[in-house]
Amino acid sequence: MRAKVFRIFCGEYTADPAKLQAKKYMKVGLRNTPFLPMTNDHGFGFVTGTTKKTGAPIGSVDVVLYRRETTEKIWRIKSDEQGNYKFRNVAKGAECFVVALDPNREYNAVISDGVVVK
Repeated sequence: MRAKVFRIFCGEYTADPAKLQAKKYMKVGLRNTPFLPMTNDHGFGFVTGTTKKTGAPIGSVDVVLYRRETTEKIWRIKSDEQGNYKFRNVAKGAECFVVALDPNREYNAVISDGVVVK
């Protein structure tokens, strides 16, 4: 029995269907693009939280994740309308800090330090 070999092509490339058929390749659609960590800051972990102003959730807030030991920015996102945010594709176990910026500039930035990626 011969083992099947699978090859995955990613990127900005459109394959020629006739050539694929001639080589007996099949095209399979993926729901999500596969994620491959490219740096030590990236991986399969995540950080979640909620942005709040005077105790009430506030949405559309810029939230930035930094690596604690190097202070390098890893990701910058906006919280959703309920104030929830989720940083994905972060190295598990990394120690980070999160900075949330008030969109109206009424309050200083809020920092959550010592966040360990799950």
